[in-house]
Amino acid sequence: MKTTNILSAIIFLTISFSAFGQEQQPKTIKKISIHDIYIQTGFFLERNTNGTLADFKTLAPQSVLLNNNMTDFSQSGVISMTGITMFSVMLGLQFSDKQKTIYKANPLLRLGFSYYSGTILTGGSYKQDRKPYDTLTSTQTGQTVYIDSVTSKSYSMNYSSEQLRFDGSLIFRTNSEARWSLFTGIGITAGLSIEANTHIYYSNYSRTETRNANGNTSSSYGYSSSNDNKTETYRNKTNFGASTYIPMGIDFRIGKKREFWKRTHLFYELRPGINITSIPELRTIINASIQHGLGLRVSWN
Repeated sequence: MKTTNILSAIIFLTISFSAFGQEQQPKTIKKISIHDIYIQTGFFLERNTNGTLADFKTLAPQSVLLNNNMTDFSQSGVISMTGITMFSVMLGLQFSDKQKTIYKANPLLRLGFSYYSGTILTGGSYKQDRKPYDTLTSTQTGQTVYIDSVTSKSYSMNYSSEQLRFDGSLIFRTNSEARWSLFTGIGITAGLSIEANTHIYYSNYSRTETRNANGNTSSSYGYSSSNDNKTETYRNKTNFGASTYIPMGIDFRIGKKREFWKRTHLFYELRPGINITSIPELRTIINASIQHGLGLRVSWN
């Protein structure tokens, strides 16, 4: 009986220590976990790229308008900013520590896709013809006023595309538990166009202009020769777009008490960077850009 009692006690103690050891052993977690989802919309600005007439003849070789005689036309083009709209959806991924017991707040990896739409290349040519139309002489003062007929002809061209790009960034954030937080990091995008087009517009506008003897002029009335106004659109090859940027932003957690609103954030993000577009018919265009965006972030663990 003693032997039986001793064996029973040993077995009981062994099972107890084994269970205790299992309870004390930390639970392991996965290496990577989806932490939140980002939905963002906005636009980015970059310096306008002026294309030559030769560029657009290459983009639209079948164009009837561009094959007109434009030897006496002047090329228009000024330095300006081009706005491109964007929309993105991304997932935020967290990494565990070496022991796989907790997920680290920093860094966070964002992965997803962004949609871009806008004009990449612009150009234009114009010509103005002036002809005497009438001469008016005042019977009281004897002053002579000349009326000229002025005709303006112009060609406007642009190359635009819609692109779908992979978007990835590494984010470092201040205290993520606070209601307000700041973040920064580094990011890249890369993708192809889902549509690329060249648009060509021709307009013919006429007006009368009063010209005094001292050379001062003033417009009287004008009209557009609608029969001469024409538009052409041509489909282009798939282009490649990419960018590298520095995300910088501020994040605001909406709620304090209700669980859903505690996990819901609004954020503003600024992305200065370099944008690249490779047009297969022409060349690669590289411009500095700056992107603004407002977004919604929802976390669930």
